[in-house]
Amino acid sequence: MFAPHTRFLADCGQHSFFGGYSCFLLVASEAGACLSHFTGTPPDFMPNPAGARYDDGLTYWDDGSRYDSVAASAPEAEVLLTSETPITTNQAAYTAMEYWEITKTRAIQTLAVWTAHLPALSIGGKTATDHEALIDGFEPLVQTRTEAQDDFDAAFRAGQDALLRMKALGTKVPQLIEGQLDDDTALMKDVDDLYSTSPRSEATILKRLRMLLQVWERANTVLAAMTPALPPITRTVGGVNYTVATARALLDGYTDVVKEIQDQEVALDTARSALRAHDRETDQLNKRWYKVVKASHDPGTPVYEALSGIDTEQGTSAPEAVEINTLSQGGESGLEVLVSYEPGGGDHATTRMVKWMVLGVDADYVNQVQLDASGNTLGPFLEGQTVRVITEVSNSSGTRTSAPRTIMLQPPIV
Repeated sequence: MFAPHTRFLADCGQHSFFGGYSCFLLVASEAGACLSHFTGTPPDFMPNPAGARYDDGLTYWDDGSRYDSVAASAPEAEVLLTSETPITTNQAAYTAMEYWEITKTRAIQTLAVWTAHLPALSIGGKTATDHEALIDGFEPLVQTRTEAQDDFDAAFRAGQDALLRMKALGTKVPQLIEGQLDDDTALMKDVDDLYSTSPRSEATILKRLRMLLQVWERANTVLAAMTPALPPITRTVGGVNYTVATARALLDGYTDVVKEIQDQEVALDTARSALRAHDRETDQLNKRWYKVVKASHDPGTPVYEALSGIDTEQGTSAPEAVEINTLSQGGESGLEVLVSYEPGGGDHATTRMVKWMVLGVDADYVNQVQLDASGNTLGPFLEGQTVRVITEVSNSSGTRTSAPRTIMLQPPIV
């Protein structure tokens, strides 16, 4: 027997012959195998003057398979992945999670005690199997909510994009008309009327573009009647060259954009409500089970002592998260992120923060400012950067975060 972690090679063909056959032995303790080389194929052991080689097709393991065959290859051991520092888990960072993550973590802790100590226990007709099904039900509902958030965000930003384009047209085209036809008194009076409507809201942006379309068409008619005829007025906004016809199509299509926003908002509300309802059901079963088990067993018993492994709220409740309503691009530079919030949330919170990270740049939510309930402006950022935003509210009982929302910065519309 050879010592462990050693490799021994003996080509008996160079030292002795056994019955006229050349013998080759390889001992590798790592594989725990012995390799026998026969210069020939079983049972015709013919001399191999070239000597043993891995890929000579003549080298055989004891089981009869060739040394270089797939069957003879030792399977690769599964590699255990490690990191320099442990990755923080929900259990380790229990106080900084979304509301449903808190409930799910408690449910997992409850299920562990339930199945280990009281597998037959039923609470209001609900068994440990039912509780496990509730735990498994969280992830699909969260994914549905995330998809609904993305769909709503896309619809909302399409609406913002359309409004910004219409606002730019309503602001820039009248100036082009003035520059071309400043001596047309009647036309200039209509342009002056346009300026009486300031495009600062959805309603006034739409009103100004409606008024502009008529003036724009008349201006094009005057330009075409000149000698020589001048081309119609166009204006490029956000990479699109708008004529009066395409500007009208933009205005007419806005109704469908608004409908899509409303449809996606309803879908998001539905997804949020389903997750909330599932969270409440799971939370109630958590608490009812805990109450029954604690009342049924005395301190010092294994079941009672196992309850210490289940997290429970003590004293003042942790604050409710402040959910993000919308993320949009804008601000003075056009490259800032504008955050608006859902009403409510943050009760009992001693700190309220909005935090963000730039994907591919920041490893975590390393940027933060005080949350302003009326909205926050973050940045500026760079074109093409993707920004992920959460809110975080805290008190002495814990920290709660909102669902994360993401936006990619596009070239600003100017």
